[in-house]
Amino acid sequence: MLRYSHITLLLAVLIVIIGSLVSLNVRFTSTWAEDAHVHDEQAHSHDEQTGPAHSQENTVTLTDKAKINIGLKTDEADIRAIERVASVHGNVMAHPERQAIVTPRTGGIVKRIHFSVGETPKKGDVLLELESVDLQMAQIELLAAASQQKSLVSKLSRLTEVFAKQIRRELQTRQIDYLQSLSELQQLQMTVKKRKALARTQITSALEQMRFRLVKADVELQLLDNTLKRIKTLAEKRISAQKELIAKQAEYKQAKNELADAKRQFQIFGISEQTLEKILRDSGETPILSLLDTDRLDSRDEVTSPVLERYAVLSEGATELVDAEVAYELAAIKVAANRQRALAAGLTETLLETLAETGSITSFDDLPTDALIENYLAFVESSEALEGVLQLEETLRNANITLNKVRQKLQVSGLTGEDIEKIIQTGQPSAMFYVKAPASGQITEQHVTVGTTVEKSDILFSILDTDIVWAQGEVHEDTLALIQDKWQIGSEVRIHVAAYPETIYTGKISGISDVVEPEEQTVHFWAEIENPDHQLKPGMFADQTIVLDKGVDVLSIPLEAVIEDGGSRFVFVAYGATYTRHEIVVGAKDDRYIEVKDGVLPGERVVVQGTHQLMRAMAVPTQVVDANHGHPH
Repeated sequence: MLRYSHITLLLAVLIVIIGSLVSLNVRFTSTWAEDAHVHDEQAHSHDEQTGPAHSQENTVTLTDKAKINIGLKTDEADIRAIERVASVHGNVMAHPERQAIVTPRTGGIVKRIHFSVGETPKKGDVLLELESVDLQMAQIELLAAASQQKSLVSKLSRLTEVFAKQIRRELQTRQIDYLQSLSELQQLQMTVKKRKALARTQITSALEQMRFRLVKADVELQLLDNTLKRIKTLAEKRISAQKELIAKQAEYKQAKNELADAKRQFQIFGISEQTLEKILRDSGETPILSLLDTDRLDSRDEVTSPVLERYAVLSEGATELVDAEVAYELAAIKVAANRQRALAAGLTETLLETLAETGSITSFDDLPTDALIENYLAFVESSEALEGVLQLEETLRNANITLNKVRQKLQVSGLTGEDIEKIIQTGQPSAMFYVKAPASGQITEQHVTVGTTVEKSDILFSILDTDIVWAQGEVHEDTLALIQDKWQIGSEVRIHVAAYPETIYTGKISGISDVVEPEEQTVHFWAEIENPDHQLKPGMFADQTIVLDKGVDVLSIPLEAVIEDGGSRFVFVAYGATYTRHEIVVGAKDDRYIEVKDGVLPGERVVVQGTHQLMRAMAVPTQVVDANHGHPH
């Protein structure tokens, strides 16, 4: 009996608990369904205004305030492509390229810390200040090297200017020498011309005198010949005295000797008897040189040098002409030599031609020093200035190497090029070193405090930037066979995390592992996700959807709209403020949408958030909820 009483008591307690739970469920439903009321007369009057009529049990009408209270949202049934997708599991992880380890890169003592764990410095912000003696000594070395380099640059500049002046002077000297030799040649050319004209005049005069003597001797001989013949005839007839004949014979012989002597004057120069006969037959108007050397005159009937040389003994100026011609030839050789020297110095043919025409010497003062040396260094002969420039350039190259080494040493220590230039300009070394953030992000680890002595390789901070994260996924072998030819670098991936179920994050595959993980028999891949609001946290679990193919366009609704009840599926369709339950027939689906084959028309709006609250409201259709207190009345 006692046992039965205990059983009876236990059953009573269970009945009370079940009754309380039912009552609590009714109260909870009436609380969120504020101001919701189902009217029998409205259930039969939605034919034109709110859609087809439905039974009272399948319809709920809400006020605007009730919609806000339950956060009700709808979406449109539309024609969309249902994608073929593969769903895999994974997790969110930090992007490997957006993690930074901060080291001081120089030893020292921490004097001040500007950022701590949890704070988010920007790239370039000063994280902490170090006092470093080694850095100060390196800066002193920098200043010494910079000073040496600056001094050498100044000295080289001055020596280069001296060398440039030497080049300009050399170029001008070459032009002057060439111009002077040209002038001398022209003067000698005029002298030769004058000497030649004088010699021609003297030779012509002497030859004309010789012709006059020849012609005179010939005429006198002919006259005496005639006279002698006449006297001989008279003497034979004893009309003339024998004494007169003898006298005329003596004159004739003397005239004959005179003619022979006149001819010998010409024959000395190789004049033939035929030419002498031609002279004697000439009327005297033809120039003597034309009669003697017609083949030795130029086209202008001027006497050539061979003609003058032939009759040089007849002219006192012939010797001077020869001397002038020799001097002219030497001057021509000098012009050619100066021309070659000018060309060897780098002067151009065009410049020399202009120089010969205008007589104007180019100074090269308008040509910059560097350009002058670059253009004419190859033509300059070895000189003291050149040797000095070359030696100083070598010294400067070594000084630049030393300075660059010190620069690189400071850059390795963490100073920027701007910092180094500032030290050189001010000439003030500093022992303070500012450790700056190498990237923007949040400080996740801090390993240093004020007063700590750190070495250049010590880790001071860890910084993580989650503006972009990786979603690592795991594809099992059976899924791998399905998507093998469909996924690749750049393929789209959609990410879902439990913390934000309504948010879809989109990224692209940035890497696919070539190795199968042996324990799980999965292949890892990584997708790059933009995360500007930092909602995605490294370590979160993530469901990932890989888009394989774009399907055909079908009528579809969001997955969130579909409610499963036993073996049936239904949605709530909105008609104004009224929401009606529609049984639907579904087809293909992806991670966002599902095909609707029957039950919903294109353009109708279905409830995607607040569906469960609508179901509970349907369970108590006669309840009217207080909008302010949530109590049924």
